[in-house]
Amino acid sequence: MKVHGDNKPEKISANSQPNKLGRAWVRFCLNPQEETLENDRTGWVYDEYVTEIADGDDLQERVAAQADALLLQAVGEEYGTPMTSVNDLREQRIADSKADLAAWLADNPLTWTDGKKYAVTSEKQAQLTSALAVQQVAESAGVERELRWNSTGDECTVWQYADLCALALAIAAYVEPRVSIQQAAEVDLRNAATAEEVLSVAWNYA
Repeated sequence: MKVHGDNKPEKISANSQPNKLGRAWVRFCLNPQEETLENDRTGWVYDEYVTEIADGDDLQERVAAQADALLLQAVGEEYGTPMTSVNDLREQRIADSKADLAAWLADNPLTWTDGKKYAVTSEKQAQLTSALAVQQVAESAGVERELRWNSTGDECTVWQYADLCALALAIAAYVEPRVSIQQAAEVDLRNAATAEEVLSVAWNYA
């Protein structure tokens, strides 16, 4: 999870748990970024993952030797799903990138030239493409039919074919750069060889 702190954290730290005899915590702090706070103060934001293991005099040595496996364990606990390999984590992160894109598209409709907002989810894009295709078939067959579409939260109204095509093209131009971001992130994730590298891949659809 994202954590904000005053100081840049150590990448890996471990210590005994005072309230759990024989147990120790291991903390991973990845992707630290310095940030500007109020009154020109600076701080750090980073991804933190914590897990628990057996304590012992060799704690630090074990943590250093098993860092990759312990990071997977900590991340799995964060997700609530066991991560037994880098591939498990990679597939989870790819799914995250796609889910984040879908959520962004659902929350950010396109504002069109008429001042109204139009949904740009994959489902609405498919419906729009289908509506235009059916209209084209009808016109080719000499069948008269109304072409209807709706803005977000409104009932469907009659559209001219050219106008709805223009909207479809505008939606494509709006969505495609975000899809490219997801695709680039997926390539980076598939090329990542370690858990830390997988977790370093970031995306931002804004």
